[in-house]
Amino acid sequence: MDIVITGHNIEITEALENLIHEKFKKIARHFENITNVTFLLKTDKKDHIAECKLHLMHNEIFSEASGSDMYAVIDDLMHKVDRQVIKIKEKTKDHHQSEGVERKHNF
Repeated sequence: MDIVITGHNIEITEALENLIHEKFKKIARHFENITNVTFLLKTDKKDHIAECKLHLMHNEIFSEASGSDMYAVIDDLMHKVDRQVIKIKEKTKDHHQSEGVERKHNF
């Protein structure tokens, strides 16, 4: 899995990079089919904007968050991405696994 972090009008410090890697480890535990991830951090006047594009095996997730503090924005972004990954995992999960195991026939 590749993680690419780029910045527009902002310097990507080691602290920001470590924060993104630490937060993303939690998301990667939910879903193993992540092929690559792109983070874009940018500033627009007083706002800080963080975007994430996550490529899965058969899907793609895009999420965006903005605010006045970049660390809070990254936390919000990771929360949004985490919810989206869990939602996709639930959709792809086979919900009928246990039905075929213990089926009793009454004739």
